[in-house]
Amino acid sequence: MNKFLTLIRRDMADNRGALVITPLVIAAILLAVTTFATLTGNARFGFDPQDFAVSKEHRSAQGAMIVDTGEGTATVKRGPDGTITIISPDGQTKTLDQSIDPKAKAGLEAVLPVGTAVAAALPLAIALISILFVLAGALHDERKDRTILFWKSMPVSDLQTTSAKLVSIVGVGLFFALAVTIVLHIAITGLAVATIGNVGITGVSAGAVFLNATKLWTVLAVGLLIYIGWALPVYGWVTMVSAWAPKMPFVAAFAPLFVVPLVYMAIAYRGDDNDQILNALWEPAGRLIGEPMTGMSGLVDRSSDQLPTIPVAEILAHLSNSFTQPGFWIGLVVAGGFIYAASEIRRRRAL
Repeated sequence: MNKFLTLIRRDMADNRGALVITPLVIAAILLAVTTFATLTGNARFGFDPQDFAVSKEHRSAQGAMIVDTGEGTATVKRGPDGTITIISPDGQTKTLDQSIDPKAKAGLEAVLPVGTAVAAALPLAIALISILFVLAGALHDERKDRTILFWKSMPVSDLQTTSAKLVSIVGVGLFFALAVTIVLHIAITGLAVATIGNVGITGVSAGAVFLNATKLWTVLAVGLLIYIGWALPVYGWVTMVSAWAPKMPFVAAFAPLFVVPLVYMAIAYRGDDNDQILNALWEPAGRLIGEPMTGMSGLVDRSSDQLPTIPVAEILAHLSNSFTQPGFWIGLVVAGGFIYAASEIRRRRAL
């Protein structure tokens, strides 16, 4: 176990730029831009006067927005302190806080963390792409720079080395990006909660917002783990190609996954959605983009009292269905075969 952990630390050190620094830099840039936009009043997280227009036709005049409600015109103003007031067609003036239904405020507690999660997930999304390049070069680069001769002199097997690269690059790399995403989500959500108060909306509980955010993190962590299981055959294939390819391992690994089905479509496909051959050819690409995990109705649902909620139990139940599908377990077996083949290629081919 100590040897395996040492190998993981070595791979993390070798790929520190892609696996560690890149997510941190992306998160820092996003946080800096969001903070600057919030301080300058350009980031309102959706709480802009235009968002309250009930008609697509509107025009601005003297710092206010004139909205055609169908029953007359209403004026939406934003004061110097950021507070929004609405003058209804009958001349009544209300603050934005008074104009929002209490149920809508409660709904914000579920909707807000989902909205901020979209931006916060960018470091993880970039990591999903960058690990493909890192994995494709993992075993190829050590042959290219001849460091494989040194590592082969160490008392570790080729299977241990190959497995450690997969665990460090895919497992540790993605979950580190997830941790960065969660921290960024906390920061952006905090800014959003503060912005709600700035525009005059009261009654939204910051504790409830962050409680819903933790539900998202649970779903995201479980979903990421199951996604890795679905995509593991592709990762194993890329690792095997990395051990074999004399040059351009990324092209050698991914060209067959996309070129072959495209060629088949150009030659033999007749528009049949149930074409078993085409579906089989596209399956690796589908696993890589998480297609077997799709089909959820959404992260935000409506409960019996019509308040938006995050149906964590339903989403986790949907994700757990992966464990009942033969394709999931067959894929893990295929991935094991690719990993073993990669270790054998590495053992027999040092340069």
